[in-house]
Order: sequence, then C-alpha cells, then structure tokens
Amino acid sequence: MNRIKLTLACFLAYFALSGTLAPIGILAKPAAQMLQVSVADMVRSLGMFSSGTLMGSIAALFILGRVPLKQLTLCLYGLSACCVVALLTLADNLKMLSGSLMVLGLCLGVGLAQAALIISRLYQAERRASMLVATDASFSLAGFSVASLSVALLTAGFPWNWTYLIILLAIVCVVGIAVTSRYPDESDAVARAPVDPHSSGWPLPVWMLTGLLFFYTFGQTTSLTWLPLVAETQLGLATEAARGLVGNYWLGMFIGQLLTVWLVVYVGVARMLVAGALGGFVVSALLIWIDVPAGAHGQIAVLWGICNFGLLKCVISKATNYFDRVPAVLVSSMLLSASFGTALSPWISSWIVEIAGQWHGLLVGQVSLGIVALVAIGVVILIPNSLRK
Repeated sequence: MNRIKLTLACFLAYFALSGTLAPIGILAKPAAQMLQVSVADMVRSLGMFSSGTLMGSIAALFILGRVPLKQLTLCLYGLSACCVVALLTLADNLKMLSGSLMVLGLCLGVGLAQAALIISRLYQAERRASMLVATDASFSLAGFSVASLSVALLTAGFPWNWTYLIILLAIVCVVGIAVTSRYPDESDAVARAPVDPHSSGWPLPVWMLTGLLFFYTFGQTTSLTWLPLVAETQLGLATEAARGLVGNYWLGMFIGQLLTVWLVVYVGVARMLVAGALGGFVVSALLIWIDVPAGAHGQIAVLWGICNFGLLKCVISKATNYFDRVPAVLVSSMLLSASFGTALSPWISSWIVEIAGQWHGLLVGQVSLGIVALVAIGVVILIPNSLRK
C-alpha cells in the first residue's frame, strides 16, 4: 500500500506540472482582457511558470540526494499550495501573478525530477521503464483534462484563474500522501558519488538527441500557445472549438503514449523515434497549412498528439543505447535541455508575434518541429549505433 500511495503521488506531481503548463494558450486572451494588457505581455507573464520549471530542473541536480525525500516533498508542495492560493486570490496583480507562477514552476520542476527518482527506487529495473512511461501518460492526461476544464469554465463565464483549482487539489493530495507515507531510504550515496569519467565524452548522436529535446519542447509549447488564437482569427474556428484543440492534442498524446508501451517492444525504439518525430511534424503541418473540412480540426489535433508516440522517452531511451555504462547525469541533462525549450518558448515566440503577428509565432513552432524530424532521421539512419562509450 505504501508503494501504491507513493506511485500515485508521483503521477500527481506530473499532473500538477502539466496541468499548469497546458492551458497557457487558452488562458492568455481572457487573462489579458481582465488585466488590460496585450496578449503577448500575458503570455510572457504566464510563461514565468516555464522559467520556474527550468530553474527547478537545474536546482534538482543539486538538491536530490542531499535532502530527505519526505521533507523535500512537504516543503515543495506546501510552498506550491501557497503559490496557487495566491494565483486564485491575487490574479488582478500582474507582478504577483508572474512571481507566484515562477515560484510554483520552481517547486514543481524539482518535484518532477524527484518523482522520477522515487519511481526508480520503488521499482526494479524490469518494471521501472514502464512506470516512467506511465508518468508521461499522467502528464498528457493532465494536459487534456485541464485544457478541457479551462474551456468549460471560460465558456460558463467563470474567472480564468479558476482553472488552478484542480492544480491545488492535486498538490494538496501530494501533501496528504507525503504525511501518511514512508519514503524510500534516503542516503548520501548520490551526494558523495564520484564524477563519472565517461560523462564528458558523449558520442555525437547523444549531443544531437539532447539538442533535439530542446527543439521538440520549444516547438510543441510554441505551437500549443498560439494555435488557439490563430485557429480562431485565421482558420475561422469558433472560440470554444479553437481552445479545444489544445485539449484534443493532449488527449492524442495520452493515447499515443499508451500505444508506445506496447509498440516499442515489437517495433524498436529507433523506429518509434523516427515515427514520432515525422508524425508530429507532418500532422501539425496538416492541421495548420492544409484546408480541411469544417469540424475536422479537432480530429486532426488528436491525431497530432497520437503521432508523437511518446517521443521524449523514446529520445532518452535511444541515447542510452550509445553507452555500455550510462552516465549518471545523462537523463537529468537531457530533461534539462527539454526544460530550456519549454522555458524559452513563451519569451521568444511572444517577441516574434509582437514584430510579425500571431501566424509567425506559430510558424516558429512548425520550423522547430521540422528540425526535430531532420535530427531524428539523421541520428537513426545516418549515424550507426557503433559509436558507443
């Protein structure tokens, strides 16, 4: 029972982060109208959450292994709860809103890395990979459910920040589980571990895959941020339907990750990597650039999510294949690269939108996903697995 409760807490950690990140594109316009600022300014303010998660990813490299897991959980999610309460009560203050989101992102960013650490200690190697994929499914499920909830609340006339109520509920549940659970034994072994001499000599494909994760999260976040606005103003979708595209994408992502758990056994990680990279780019282009029948955009958004096929974990798994002994910092460094892409997306894309318009913001996301496809093909087809360390 203790392991089940801690596993649930890990899933909720992924849920809380994704649930805060996913509806940014949906909430930007109503929040900007309430605070009487431009949409670009609002995206930058909401994007402070991504900046916080980036700082959390960096901080996790130094905190994990040095602070007992139970104490760290109570501190992180207790502070997170305070930040969400501030979002619910002080949402008319732009500076307070930005600051609360940044601190929330910092806490949840550390919590995400901590959840992966807890999973790795709770399960043996043969079950560990499947449970980590399951955390990704929780991440996608949160994106779908919270985005859909945001659309429903806005349509019903509720304040835009009421979306954060479900995030508060998930955080409170994590705190409750932490209070009543026994965490894996915390030791100083990680803190005292010597530096892996192989960590500085990564093969070229590993560096390419690490960079790929930056472009993947940058392209995904940028596309989802500006897709609802472009779909409404230039593709002719109704407001509710345009906002629903984000939720449809995350629903498809959830389905794709469940399929990956089964398919990767028979197809192999390399083929799944190429399929996810190409599928994500091609179907996103179909959604944006091809004139499709009315009402088909929602189905294409679901297909877009499905065609990602758990790309992030496929990339990491492919990178580990280049090592006989995997460096301790490999996974955390690759996740940090992904966090950089998420964090920089609101800032770079909002500046481009101010200069050239919303369509060009979406175009930047498309170009980034195209780079992902090219790098994936290059790594899998052109560079052999013989480059091992």
